[in-house]
Amino acid sequence: MMSHLKGFIFDMDGVVVDNHRFHFKAWMEFAAKYKFPLDETIYRDRFNGKTNADLFKMIFGNISAEQVEAYANEKESNYQKLYEAEMKPLKGLIDFLEFLNANQFKVALGTSAPTSNVDFTLDKLFLRKYFHVIVDGPQVTNGKPDPEVYLRCAAKLDVDPKNCVVFEDSLAGLESGQRAGCMIVGVATSHQAYELKPLTENILFDFTEARRLLQL
Repeated sequence: MMSHLKGFIFDMDGVVVDNHRFHFKAWMEFAAKYKFPLDETIYRDRFNGKTNADLFKMIFGNISAEQVEAYANEKESNYQKLYEAEMKPLKGLIDFLEFLNANQFKVALGTSAPTSNVDFTLDKLFLRKYFHVIVDGPQVTNGKPDPEVYLRCAAKLDVDPKNCVVFEDSLAGLESGQRAGCMIVGVATSHQAYELKPLTENILFDFTEARRLLQL
């Protein structure tokens, strides 16, 4: 058993839910409307794991916070319409969260997503009760791969980062968790396992094997 683990920190998109293709479709529609280049490779390599503030400034330049919010509301509203009918937690997630809660581990959600998407996901799927701490995009100044989001999660959980494990699907997110000093586990949803392996040998395809991997 990995007895040093006290805190369990989950990214949301691609970890709690496998929603990559719905976000991608919403972004492609947004890109077509506003005429900027976007494809699967650009999305995975440059978009995945970033905050909306970082993304819209990357696309449009030094725009105001009000403009960022307007673009974000447009894109996220489209994403929610696309995903709502098909949303579900990643396989094995609820059983794993039930186990963590029953054994009094501390659990956090650390995501670059806007609060509206966090509320949409956690409340539609009745998952909020499992997370003791939630840190989302608007709560951080520096998006992934900066370690801020996971350092904030660990601090709010009152657990040393070295005693935390981070579950991430994006390369930027894995780097963020690693730089925070946490153990990192790659979730192979938006990337293939071989793409995650340069950052971690700890790889899951869903949460049915999480306890075995972590020897819990």
